[in-house]
Amino acid sequence: MRRSVIKAYRYPEYDTPIARGKRVIVIGGGNTAMDAARTALRLGARDSIIVYRRSRNELPARIEEVEHAEQEGVQFHLLTTPLAFYGKDGRVQELECLHNELGEPDSSGRCKPVPVDGSNFRILADVMVIAIGQSPSPLISKSTPELAMGKGGIVSVDPKTMKTSKKGVFAGGDIIKGGATVILAMGQAKLAARAINEYLETNVW
Repeated sequence: MRRSVIKAYRYPEYDTPIARGKRVIVIGGGNTAMDAARTALRLGARDSIIVYRRSRNELPARIEEVEHAEQEGVQFHLLTTPLAFYGKDGRVQELECLHNELGEPDSSGRCKPVPVDGSNFRILADVMVIAIGQSPSPLISKSTPELAMGKGGIVSVDPKTMKTSKKGVFAGGDIIKGGATVILAMGQAKLAARAINEYLETNVW
């Protein structure tokens, strides 16, 4: 009998449970949100709904991701801001939302969502996924204060070698760029591997 604990690396002794809802809400409008919404349908959801506070033109996801989500049957509740979750016995049941209108562009260059007073409504769902961005773990700066950090908690590196301010430590991928692509991370890994090899030859052998 397999035990249901989050230790997927010891499968099949341990089994990582996957919540399969019939009506799934994904909050966010980026590529990760599209992936989550499409995956929900493939896992058997009857309805998969994207809730995003701006209009379709402001969706940060790649247009191909949005179009593929639409083709697969993902529903879009645009110009919608989530306000609160409601549920019973530890299970979510409803998401309270508010309709928006588009205002003037903000610092991101996209039109700012302006709430419409009194437009509250609720959407039924049994699974909700929050996909509104990512950021480095705050534990990094606390546990390694000698590591130079940039804006938003990303790690500062030499772009030619991926060296950090801490001797013998190299970094690449999202931790130095924020949310980026696998291709960029692979390129940085190659630079880091070359620099690490040189570092080891100089400092170890």
